Amino acid sequence: MIPFSPPRIDDKIVNEVADALRSGWITTGPKTKLFEKKIANYCNVSNVLAVNSWTAGAELLLYWFGIKKGDEVIVPVYTYCASANIVVHRGAKVIMVDVTSDFGIDISKIEKHITSKTKAIIPVDVGGLPIQYDELKAIINKPEIKEKFNPQSENQKELGRIMILSDAAHSFGAKYNGLNVGAEVDFTVFSFHAVKKRLNCIERYQQVRSAWLAIYI
Repeated sequence: MIPFSPPRIDDKIVNEVADALRSGWITTGPKTKLFEKKIANYCNVSNVLAVNSWTAGAELLLYWFGIKKGDEVIVPVYTYCASANIVVHRGAKVIMVDVTSDFGIDISKIEKHITSKTKAIIPVDVGGLPIQYDELKAIINKPEIKEKFNPQSENQKELGRIMILSDAAHSFGAKYNGLNVGAEVDFTVFSFHAVKKRLNCIERYQQVRSAWLAIYI
């Protein structure tokens, strides 16, 4: 049986929650700003915005980028439904690409799915394992791929290519090229749901993969 990860609730956390409630700030406020600042420092990025969920953050970015009906967004076939749902909510078409043996998107299969309608790619770090972002960036920066890009909004024109929005719900605390995940691509969205802690994700990933391999074999 694969154990579900319970949230850690100790006296320190209880006291912090009580302090926030007594302060009168229960959504935004100084604690949220401090949280954003610490995440920015940890991930070595300039700007961090805290919202209520990964889903809200990722869909907000699609909205900001001007993704709409008629556009296409590439996502891996193996992920949580929210990775695709946010694309559907924007009225765009989900283009699913197969994954490799570690359940990350198969970068070698992405290019053939890119069309003039492709506006974004949403790779997913499954189980806290970052994909090969350098390889993905090399693809979208190819001259022939950039020539296909058909910008329809000011932000799309400014970027001048397909946007990479990393679904890093599992990988806060993971490292890529020796650095904390968060600054590899255009945008990275984390999740702080109780079961998204990196160690627990990797342990669960290993357990699931072992079980899957046993069934497959």
